[in-house]
Amino acid sequence: MAERVRWAIVGCGGMGRRHLAGLAELARGDHNNVELVAVCDLDPRNAEDLADEARGLLGRRPAVFTDAARMVREAEGLEAADCTTDTASHHRVAAALLDLGLHTLCEKPLALTVRGCDRVVAAAERSGKILSVAENFRRDPMNRLVRALLDDGAIGDRQFIMETGVRGRDTLFITPWRHQKLSGQLTLDAGVHGADILQYYFGDAASAYGQARLFEPMRVRRDTAGPGGFYEKWADTLPPTVAATGEDAMFGLVTFANGALGQWTDHYAGHGEAFGHRMVFGTRGSIAAPGDRNGRAVRLVLDDGSEVSDAGVLEHAPRYRLDPVAASLFGGERPWTYGLDFAATDRKLIALEQHELAACVRGGARPEVDGAVGRRDVALVYALFESQAVGRPVTIAEVEAGEVDAYQREIDEHLGLVPRAATA
Repeated sequence: MAERVRWAIVGCGGMGRRHLAGLAELARGDHNNVELVAVCDLDPRNAEDLADEARGLLGRRPAVFTDAARMVREAEGLEAADCTTDTASHHRVAAALLDLGLHTLCEKPLALTVRGCDRVVAAAERSGKILSVAENFRRDPMNRLVRALLDDGAIGDRQFIMETGVRGRDTLFITPWRHQKLSGQLTLDAGVHGADILQYYFGDAASAYGQARLFEPMRVRRDTAGPGGFYEKWADTLPPTVAATGEDAMFGLVTFANGALGQWTDHYAGHGEAFGHRMVFGTRGSIAAPGDRNGRAVRLVLDDGSEVSDAGVLEHAPRYRLDPVAASLFGGERPWTYGLDFAATDRKLIALEQHELAACVRGGARPEVDGAVGRRDVALVYALFESQAVGRPVTIAEVEAGEVDAYQREIDEHLGLVPRAATA
């Protein structure tokens, strides 16, 4: 095995803890190609705590820093970093890490706006370093299976996809910044997963037409432990209520470059029964995808009347194979289901992201979700917002080029990515 890539975690909050769990998962297996040598956070307490946790999980305490430039100078041989800071800082932190000479795995979304994404992508091009975006849902074996069924023609040609999620009520989602337009609203921070799945299944989106709403202007602190309990240590520091400024629901129609259509609802203020539905329709049948990180079975229904929701589904996806690392983490090359809890699944998927970047560093390959893919996902989310602002469908190319930016402009001004408009 090639020498392990010397690695840092930059951002030692809840997401940093999740990425540490990914490294620990990788370290337990036979494919470990990463060595954590440093952690960095503006808050020294967070950095020290993560270093202590790393010592317990990995058997070695990484060096602690509060400044990335100093970290690069003093952490000998440092090669790559996880950027796990809050979304509003990605355009600064990820770009800085790349400019400092580090290959970078940036948590999704790549940035808070398309112009923010541009800044990170430009830094990767300028530095010659590899940029990967940590989009984990597509790496779920069940999503790999659905993609294989589509590619192998199990339901004929792609026609239509429904991606629907309704949940949330007025509950605070992990941290206050996820409810603010200027720092990382839910419809982007979590909704970008949907954008990636839509394009992973059906290819690049060409245009979108949509609307967005802020249904719950006041969020209430309830369960703040977050996914896997990784955010619980900060729960007592959160206010009991948070005034929200960012939209918490979006509804859209997507047209893909191949002519297929998508209906997309991401509603994080839904009351009553929570609902999630991902259905794919082709010219000869349909696929009910189970969602993400739950391991439930895919259901295939064909026009001949057959319905398959067991291991027989594999017969319709002959080319379905997980890569060796994923196969080792999920129990085989061709799983049709798996029985892991959320925390275990989450850390395994993150481990796959980390392993891939390290393999790219050593082998020179391009990561699956590179800067261009990450930017396109952000552009698809904002296409719904920009469509509402201009009152018509917009193309993804328009959004990526900044030709329609009425919704994002306030954010870009706040982040200093464009000059502030003159006031009368």
